[in-house]
Amino acid sequence: MKTKAGHAVALGSLTLLVAHGAFAQTRPVDLTQATLEELMNLPIVTASRISERLSDAPARMHVVTEEQIRSRGYRSLTDVLKDLSDFKVDVAGDQDYPVELTVQGLRGANRVLVLLDGIRISSPTNEPLPIVANYPVHSARQIEILYGPASAVYGADASSAIVNIISKGADDPGFSLEASAGQDGLYNQSASYAARVGTSGSLLLAGQFLYDRQPDLSKVYPGDFQGLQGQRTGTFNTIFGPMQAAGAVSPDYDIPLSAHSLQATLRLGGLQLSLFQNESRMSTTPAYTPDNSIYNDAAFNRNSLLMASGSYTRPIGSVTSTSTLTVIRHELDPESGYLNVYSNMKKSYKYAFGSMLKAEEQLIWTPRTGTTVTTGGTVERFFAIPQGADLNAPIESRDRPGTIQDTDITDDFVKLRYVNVGGYAQLQHKMTEHLTATLSARSDYNTRYGGTFKPRLGLVARVAADTTVKVLYGTAYLAPSPYQAYGHFGSFYSTDGGETYASEFWHLPNPDLKPQKKQSVEVNLLQGLGEYVGISASSFYSRVTDRIQESDPDRAGPGLYKGWPVAYIEFPVNEGNDTIYGGTLGLDFVKAVGSDRRVEARAAVTLADGHVSHEDPDVPTGVLPVGGLAPVRWNLSVDLRHGRWVLAPRLSASGRQRLRATETVGGTVARKTLDGYATADVNIRRIDVFKELDLFVLVENLFDARYRNINMRAYSNPEELIGAPQNPRRLTIGFQYELP
Repeated sequence: MKTKAGHAVALGSLTLLVAHGAFAQTRPVDLTQATLEELMNLPIVTASRISERLSDAPARMHVVTEEQIRSRGYRSLTDVLKDLSDFKVDVAGDQDYPVELTVQGLRGANRVLVLLDGIRISSPTNEPLPIVANYPVHSARQIEILYGPASAVYGADASSAIVNIISKGADDPGFSLEASAGQDGLYNQSASYAARVGTSGSLLLAGQFLYDRQPDLSKVYPGDFQGLQGQRTGTFNTIFGPMQAAGAVSPDYDIPLSAHSLQATLRLGGLQLSLFQNESRMSTTPAYTPDNSIYNDAAFNRNSLLMASGSYTRPIGSVTSTSTLTVIRHELDPESGYLNVYSNMKKSYKYAFGSMLKAEEQLIWTPRTGTTVTTGGTVERFFAIPQGADLNAPIESRDRPGTIQDTDITDDFVKLRYVNVGGYAQLQHKMTEHLTATLSARSDYNTRYGGTFKPRLGLVARVAADTTVKVLYGTAYLAPSPYQAYGHFGSFYSTDGGETYASEFWHLPNPDLKPQKKQSVEVNLLQGLGEYVGISASSFYSRVTDRIQESDPDRAGPGLYKGWPVAYIEFPVNEGNDTIYGGTLGLDFVKAVGSDRRVEARAAVTLADGHVSHEDPDVPTGVLPVGGLAPVRWNLSVDLRHGRWVLAPRLSASGRQRLRATETVGGTVARKTLDGYATADVNIRRIDVFKELDLFVLVENLFDARYRNINMRAYSNPEELIGAPQNPRRLTIGFQYELP
């Protein structure tokens, strides 16, 4: 594990970073004094890849400002998304996706693109990559969230939402240092330095390091963990019978997490250079029962990502040209793996790798006032090694595969090399003084799964001075990632000392997996009610086809793998459709009294529901509701400033949570559910305790609620807990020092 000194050296050695010319926006207002109208008209770039006002964007958008990040004490992207009613954030419910997201009724963090100044910093091949404190929220000028499908502009995987972190620039010079410590071994440090370069350039250097020992949930939820008897005795009463742990096992609950990010940004005229690196280490034990997994720090996944990008923007006559070259790679560390019933209660090892080289040319032409044409093309080259079987030992080279656990059978690497070529065009035209239309389309050809074509149409009508209506039609596709199409897992056993092998189960690749498609219609209303109050209302209807599913029991059965008999072989399939609908109603209030007193509040409630087809052969089409969501969610956030004091309480609530498992009630098949929950957080900040030094206290889960998040395999898999237990109340104190 890297030392803190090593981290400091790495931060000091960063030299160059960031973005696309269109993403280098200037702040139009002082956010500590911004009115509601100014907040509703912040400049954004994510919706159309050109600068426009938030209220004019041909998409439903939400912006989290730098001032809100500071006031509310956000230290990770997870914290930000938890406070948005449209996002259902489930923590510790899946080993590969320890932070899972459901947006507008569709579950899957792999459906959400994370960008840094318009450049992708999600996994390049869409392998699992946790969303924790490994993304640079602390150095953001604002975070732009685009809801709904956006493949017409961004290509593959822009299915549910896009989260675009916009970095500080030339208007934010200075040095900032923040450090905090919390209960149960939580330590977070971040620093950033921004400076002007020449007359119009800027340089940003930033880094964040978080370590969290985490609360001992075996004491908080004693009924679930039963004193960790297996770890204390060395004998685990698993779903397959008693098993002995291999080697000594600590009796302690010990599943720490850590994360860091390093960033550098250089903007110099039309030249922009980017460098970003992050890493996260998360336990692979939750949400297994303590009889079927070992809650020790030997079981973890360590993911790292490195992105470098350079772009050059220049005028060519009346056209603005931006040429961008991006390299990105993601690796699951060879020391990663499991320590559970399926690895026979001893450490197994996993590995995955993905990389992308992308060249893009974008042209923007404004032939006349009110009309903008944007067109571009991309060429992407990918290389991937998806996750394979549990291995006996960490691999030492990508040219030397390992052996399947408890055997001498080689688990050959699946090495994929493929290319994607795409082109897109967008016309944004002001048809009348009050009506603007945006038409976009993108076509891609991928050597793995063929061609796709995705259009988008948006109409934005300002029907009155305080009333804006948006009507949107969008499409998207979720590419079958190497993880989904080629990932494989299972095990062999031998009854004759390794002369022969057999297996009960293997999940094997399906190279013919196709993209999952989505079409959505959305209507949005923005209504001002005087100077201080605004209402936003949205409704959506989405249709998902060719759903990517882990398996189809009707197609699974016995077979051979590696030449040995397997009782049950399954593989991923495209099957069935989702129909999802819902909406969000929001109320915003902003009022300043003088220069040092201000109230900013937002309340929102989100409804999302729908049904699926072809999931259960015993259930008629259209009867089974969508699983993996909470149909009702609401949030309330308030930022109060009085002089040098800032108080920011936040409430978040979910109704009953639907799982994937089903039950029959009164002759009707329904999803099993978990109880809903409500949590409260509060951040208290004292500005300028000493010159340029702020102190803050953050209390998470203020009322010490006991609640659970969704783990999709609950009830279906007996080795898992019924719901993933969440952390109790935690107190954190810290300081921030800023030098202009």
